[in-house]
Amino acid sequence: MAKKLTAGVLNGTAYQETMTVTWNGEEFEVDIRPLNNKEALEIEELMQEGVAVKGTPTLKGKVAQTLQFDTKANLRGRKRAAIKAVAYGTVDPMITEQVVENEFPPKLVDEIAGRIYEITGIGNKQQVQEAVENDDDSFLQS
Repeated sequence: MAKKLTAGVLNGTAYQETMTVTWNGEEFEVDIRPLNNKEALEIEELMQEGVAVKGTPTLKGKVAQTLQFDTKANLRGRKRAAIKAVAYGTVDPMITEQVVENEFPPKLVDEIAGRIYEITGIGNKQQVQEAVENDDDSFLQS
C-alpha cells in the first residue's frame, strides 16, 4: 500500500545534507537544502536564457521546431543561475548571492549548484536527451 503524500513525508526544503568540497587541497563542508518551488522556477528561467524554441505546425500535423541559441546569453544565465542556487540552497545565512559571486571560486559554485540542482530535481539531462533522441516535440504542443 502506498504512503499518503504529505508535506511531512516529503521533507521539502527541510531536507538538508552536508556536502564536502575540495579547494586548494583542503576539504570544506557546506550544508545544503533543496530549493523551494519559487526559487527553482527562478533558477530554471535563468538556465533557459538565450534559448528560444519555436514550433510551427506542418501540413502533416506535426510540429516543425526552430531553435535559436545565443551562447553568450545562455552562459551568462547559467552562471547567474548557479550563483543564485548556491545562495538559496546553502543553509548558512551568511552565504548570500553577493558572497557567492565575489568570494566563491567558479569551480566550487558549479559543484555546489550541481548538487543542489540534483536534490531539487532541476535539469534532468537524461529526460532532455531522450526527448532529443526520440525527436519528441510533444513539449511544443499545447
